[in-house]
Amino acid sequence: MNKLFCVLLLATMSEAAHCQTIAPPKKLTGATASAASQPGRATGLPPKFFGTYTYTVYLVYDPAYGQKPTNTRGVGGTLTLGAAGSYEKKLQIPGPYGSYHFDETGRYTIKGQNIEFTYTNSKGKPVTYGGTFSYSEPALSLSMILNQDANGGREVFGLVVKGSESVKRTFNDDGTVKLGS
Repeated sequence: MNKLFCVLLLATMSEAAHCQTIAPPKKLTGATASAASQPGRATGLPPKFFGTYTYTVYLVYDPAYGQKPTNTRGVGGTLTLGAAGSYEKKLQIPGPYGSYHFDETGRYTIKGQNIEFTYTNSKGKPVTYGGTFSYSEPALSLSMILNQDANGGREVFGLVVKGSESVKRTFNDDGTVKLGS
C-alpha cells in the first residue's frame, strides 16, 4: 500500500468501525463502459458532475488488519473536478496529534466508471492513482473506490456537492449512497 494509505491507517486505528465487508465494485457495461478516455467531460456525465464536492466519508480496508473497514470520523475538505480535466484536492483527516492535510492539484481522466488522478509530487515526479467512481445526480453525491490492491485493500470516499451537505444521505461501505436517513 502507498505511504498515504499507511499514514491514514495509523491515524485511524483507534477508531472502531462496525461495517460489513464487500466485494470489489462491478464494472459497468454498455455505452457507459465504452466511453472514450477523456479529460473532463466524459460521455454520459451531466454538467452537474463537474464542480466542487465536500468529503463526508472515508473508509480504509486493509485485510492485513482485519476484514472490517476503518471508518475515519471527521473527514473534511473539498475536491474540485473541472470540466477540462483539472482537479484540486484539499483533504483533511483528523489524527491523534492534529489534522493531516493532503493537498493535490493535477489532471484526471475518465474511462467508463474508472477515474484516474495524476499530480506532481514534491520531488517533481508524476504520481498516478485511481479506481472506480459512481455519481448520483438525485443524491448530489460522488463515491470513489481508490487504490485497490490484489489483497482487497482499498479506500472508499463519499463526497457531496458543496452546498448540499444538509441533505440527508447514507453512504454504504461499498460507496453506494441512498437519500434519506
